[in-house]
Parts: sequence; structure tokens; C-alpha cells
Amino acid sequence: MSRLGSSLQSRLTVRLLGVFILAFLLTGLATFLLSRSDDTELPTDSLLSYIDLIEPRIHVGDGGAVTVDEVRLYDEKAFVLRRGDGTEITRGGNKDTLAAIQKMSVTHHTGDLPENSYNLTWHIDSVSGDNIYVIAVPISVSGQKFILEFADIDTPTDSGLYALVYEWLGEFVPVGIPLLLVLVLALTLSLRSALRPLERLRRLAARIGPQQTGLRLPTEELPSELQSPVLAINRALDRLDQGFQAQRDFLADAAHELRTPLAILSAHLDTLPRNPGTDALKSDVERMTRLVNQLLLVAQLESLTIDPKDTADLAEIAIDLAALFAPLAVRRRRSVGVSGAEHPVLVRGNKDAIHQALRNLVENALRFTPPETEVEISVDHEGGVTVSDHGPGVPPEEREMLFRRFWQGARRRPRDSQGREGSGGAGLGLAIAQRLAETHGGSLRISDNPGGGARFTLMLRRVDKPLPTVDAPPSRERSLLAG
Repeated sequence: MSRLGSSLQSRLTVRLLGVFILAFLLTGLATFLLSRSDDTELPTDSLLSYIDLIEPRIHVGDGGAVTVDEVRLYDEKAFVLRRGDGTEITRGGNKDTLAAIQKMSVTHHTGDLPENSYNLTWHIDSVSGDNIYVIAVPISVSGQKFILEFADIDTPTDSGLYALVYEWLGEFVPVGIPLLLVLVLALTLSLRSALRPLERLRRLAARIGPQQTGLRLPTEELPSELQSPVLAINRALDRLDQGFQAQRDFLADAAHELRTPLAILSAHLDTLPRNPGTDALKSDVERMTRLVNQLLLVAQLESLTIDPKDTADLAEIAIDLAALFAPLAVRRRRSVGVSGAEHPVLVRGNKDAIHQALRNLVENALRFTPPETEVEISVDHEGGVTVSDHGPGVPPEEREMLFRRFWQGARRRPRDSQGREGSGGAGLGLAIAQRLAETHGGSLRISDNPGGGARFTLMLRRVDKPLPTVDAPPSRERSLLAG
């Protein structure tokens, strides 16, 4: 996962694992430092291993001559081979070590040592602080008894490293690593269980949107550390909900208040003699009335909820729209045709809302298709409706902007029969249509009409197709009052 997508559980696991590993390493460091400063551990096993290395190299000849094969000893190690009575036979190794143990010979204590025993002498140099060890072991070669002394000088650092290797790596690590793995597994399972309420909150929070602003995050069965943040989030959601509601109420109230004076103004204009001035005023009033109706529709759309059991017949809606717009199309010297509506096409959704979305598309197409052309409403049995016109089309660079509310592009400024630029719409019709499509879990797409013009395709889910199982509505749930 990326850092942005990594889970809290993985972060806590990695960090606590890092703490465990650091503590593990600090234990080794402490072992090293303590042994370096105050070494009380005798390296008996290490010294005896060198005795075992040298003993096979000792030989007794036929005449009783004793020889020792060459032995390579590193650092401050040395040995002395003596007869049973303490007489030195030969020596080898570091000269400084041999000199340091000159007064530490323990032969007078080892002459009567039984086999498989040893005598270990330990001395700390008062100047350097080094540890000087001498081990004397009785051995038997070719029936003769000898005493083999082995000496080593360990600096404080050597003592620390010895403790680190033999105690930490040899004793602590074999036990600590399995224990660490068990702790990591227990930690992962514990975190997963402890973070389960967060996963539940995530699923519930994903369902909160403009259509479900009343949902709140539950505080029951939450750890005390989470209750305060969740309560703060719920209070923030309350404030946002109040803000959304205030905007919706204002929009609806303003639209309602404007409808009455516009209706009165339109009635007064109808009583005036017809002339270019009154015709222009009537056109402006009609445009304002349409804008007010669309604003009211936007306010209603914010509180629109879709019952999963609601169904609508696209074929029936297409035929109704053709009949509704036929008189207007005739007055404008245009026509409206329907195809693919011979059989019902049932989709999931609110019939009135789908009707309004397609009405906006047909009304928009009639505004842009030239005289003597047809607006075609084509029903797709897969659950789609396409509205095609023969107007100027939509440039590709404007298609992303087309569904923004109040956006006015070149296509939004149609020209009348004399070629004059008209007033156009308010820039809400297509935005409302797209929002209704998204509310139904569908889509609204734009493409070029092969015969010239634009095609708007509204796709919805057919009744015989199962609803998708998702935790939350898609991210398209945004406020219509924004932008």
C-alpha cells in the first residue's frame, strides 16, 4: 500500500514491531556493556576448546622425545606444555601473554589433578584492566602424563564480545526470536479486534451524503478514546445538515415566492397589445419562469429518495414525452419521433424523476435542432434512452463542463430562424438530468450524432438486473448547491 492507503493496523504493527526489535538489540548492547565494564563470566568453554585443539598435536617419540605440531594461535593466546612434575617442555603463542603468566603457573596445584579435571586461574592487570586467564589440564599422551597450560588475555571489549556471543546470541536469541514472533502474532490479532469498531464507523460514514444527511455515527460500544472524536464529528455533521437544510429551504422559498409575481406579470403582458417590446418581455418572463421552476426542482431533488422497489417504464415515458412536446415542436417547425418503444422497458427508479430528466433532454434538443429536423427519442432494451438532435453538437473540450450548473457554452446560446442569438436556457436542465441519473445509480453520456448534432444517452438499471452490493453511494453524491 501507499502511505496514503496504509491501514492504521499495519502502521501500529510495524511501529510496535520496531519497538520490540529495538528492545531486543538494546538487550544485546546492555549485555555487551555490562560484561565489558564488570566481567564475572569465566570463558571456561572457550579455553577448554583450545586445549582440545592442542592436545592431538602433542607426540611422544620412541626415545621419549616430546614434540608439538605447529599451532597457529591468534591475538593474545599462548600455551605451555609441562611434564607431570611441572618441568616445562615447550611453549608457544604470544610472548607478552607468556610473560604475563610467568608468575601465574599453577603446576604445584595440578600435579595431583585427576583426569578430566582442570584448574583455572584468573587475574586482572592493575594497569590495563585486562583479564588474564590460565587453565591447566592434566593430559595423557602415549601413557605419559603431562600438564597443558593455556593462557589468554581478554580486554574489556573482548569480554563484552564473549558475553554477547555466548550469552546473548547463544542463550537469549534462540528463546527471544520465537517469543518475538508470538508477540507479533498476538499483537496483530489484538489490533484487528481492537480496530474493528473503526471499520464499522468507516462503513457507516461512507453512507452519509446529500441524500442521507440525517445519518450519524453511533457511539455505543466504542472505546472511550473514540467516543469524543465521534461525538465531535456528529456535531459537525449536525451543523452541515443545518446549513444544507437552510440553503434548500431558502432556494425553495425563493422559488415559490417568485412564481406568483411572475405569473401576475405574464398575465398583465397578455393584456397588452402585441408588439416587439411586449414579445421580448414575454420571452424574458418565460425564461425567468422556467429558471424559477428549475430552481424549485433543484431544491426538491436534494430531498429526493429512491425506493429500491420503485420501477418505471422507459417506453411509456418516451411516448408521453413525444406527445407532450409535439405541439411545441410543430409551432417551431420541428418534430419529435420515438423508436424502440414497442415493448415495455422496466428500470429501477422513480417514474416522475426519470420523466423530468428525459424532459430536460428533449426540451434541450428542441432548442438546438434546426427547423424541419427531428428530435428522436430512442429506447434501448438494455435500460437506456437516447435523445438525438441535429444541432451544432457539443465540442469535445466542452463536454466536461456541460453538466455544470449555470455554465453557458456556445451550444447553450441557440440562434433563432433569422440567425439571431437567442437568450438560451439557465444552464440547469442538463445538470438536473445528470443529477437525477446519478441519484438512480445510472449515467448520462454525450456523443456525436452520426447525422450531425448531439446524442444524450441516459442509462439506468433494468429491473431484471440485481442491485450492486456496495457499502455506500458512489462519490458522485455531491451537493447540488455547490459549483
